[in-house]
Amino acid sequence: MTFDLGGMMRQMLGSAAGNGGNSERRKDVVYDAAIVGYGPAGGVMATLLAEKHGLKVCIIDPNLEKRWIPNYGVWLEEWEALDKDLQIGLGDCLERTWEVTDSFFGGSNGVPPGERCRIKRAYGRVSRDKMQANLKARLSSAGVAKIRGRVDPKTVEHSTEGTSLRLDDGERIDCRLLVDCSGHRSELVERSGVDNPGVQIAYGAEVEVLDGHAPYDENAMLFMDYRTDYVAETELSADELRELDEVPTFLYAMPLGKSPNGRRKIFFEETSLVARPPISFDLCKERLDRRLKHHGITVAKVLDEEFCYIPMGGAMPKLDQRVVAFGGAAALVHAATGYMQVRMLAAAGGVARAIASELTKEDHPAASEAAARRAYQALWPAKARLQRDFHVFGGEFLMAQHAPILRGFFDGFFRLPLPLWAGFLSGYPNLPHNELHQDWQGRLGFGFQFFLKLPPLVQLQLMKAGVLNGWRYGLIRSVSPLASGEEAKDLRFADEAESIRAAAIAVDSASGAPPALGVASDMAPSDRGSLQEGGTTDEKELVVM
Repeated sequence: MTFDLGGMMRQMLGSAAGNGGNSERRKDVVYDAAIVGYGPAGGVMATLLAEKHGLKVCIIDPNLEKRWIPNYGVWLEEWEALDKDLQIGLGDCLERTWEVTDSFFGGSNGVPPGERCRIKRAYGRVSRDKMQANLKARLSSAGVAKIRGRVDPKTVEHSTEGTSLRLDDGERIDCRLLVDCSGHRSELVERSGVDNPGVQIAYGAEVEVLDGHAPYDENAMLFMDYRTDYVAETELSADELRELDEVPTFLYAMPLGKSPNGRRKIFFEETSLVARPPISFDLCKERLDRRLKHHGITVAKVLDEEFCYIPMGGAMPKLDQRVVAFGGAAALVHAATGYMQVRMLAAAGGVARAIASELTKEDHPAASEAAARRAYQALWPAKARLQRDFHVFGGEFLMAQHAPILRGFFDGFFRLPLPLWAGFLSGYPNLPHNELHQDWQGRLGFGFQFFLKLPPLVQLQLMKAGVLNGWRYGLIRSVSPLASGEEAKDLRFADEAESIRAAAIAVDSASGAPPALGVASDMAPSDRGSLQEGGTTDEKELVVM
């Protein structure tokens, strides 16, 4: 495929001038990649494809200038590794760091309520504003076109040369590859099986407080406080007391120093780790209020609020489709923890390289289909899929447990050697310590060591879950020699990609010319919602990953 230099320069100048509307766009532009969704995943992928690989890229979103909603927490070791790997200025996006993290798992399993679990591993807060501004500048510099609009999923059509689609205003966009970064509720991505994820719900508030925030250390990030002793039995009915244990939540908190007025500032978040169906934001907010009141923490002013809704687990995208899913749309959320930001970044470099390796080849028939196939191979190789099976089992186990079991579970988890638990929390190739979990022997060894750290009652629950659901959720495959069969499938990928190219050459030879853009897709539109990654509802700001 050829491009004229003059047209490319005009498109680049239009983007650099801040062309967020459609009036300046040429109607005959064919983009190498069209990115749907301008959240962190879309911004990172567009930056890598344009800045690092020189591709002509557009990014499509109905809310191009909207402020990104969540502030992300990350393990500093992981963030620094990603900054070094991607070279897109991630290190400049950190807002604050803490050298240690604290957790509280007391109140059951023989652990005193006041016992603190301190982890000597640095944690950081990523500034949404700094990251958004950094990527915005890079996108402009790389000539990425920003197109305001919503893709009509019924209009997506694929051909040998690429993909065409129309926006809700009727305008047509042509590209060689469509990359969907619009979040879990994507209407463009086909999924394998029934999509029935668990959901992490969190209500967060950045506040100014009076008289400090004891009993929490202002120099430590609070990772988890799973205690339920913040409510006296006399304050609740029998049903409410039962709900406190059966519908567990924990507190997560980031001390942020002093505001200009001298008051201490802190971000509090009450979180339901994973549940199906999800619990309500109101319940999280109510519990946060009770918890702070119990500890004598008085909120003087609410600076910001956050409502997070994060699907975990659920169906994977089909790996042989033409639309490349990325971020939440690709089920990259850790199925047992809810982490996605670092996993998305860990995947981004390899996926971008895979796409560019096909789209930059000269005279390559079926480059679009081959690029999609290689992107999925980079995104979800067998090793990563097997790790995900292990995580899915963990997420299903966790959402079935009451608060006392979860306290025992996490108390045992953080008693493991740091590389073992850190590798599980990262759970994706290219992240620190993940190598300890990348083969079935490593996962089996982790499980055995973890089991020995658990209280007897938690061991019993875990054994029951393994017997009843180990096969259903992929645990058996992920920790046995059956994993080798899955990994062997990856070895056939090069032959498959070559077959795609050979078939396209045969079609070209028979017809004398490649087919034009506009061959209808056989994908049925999804009936899932239409929220973009980082999108909002009319009632409140809601983060949907």
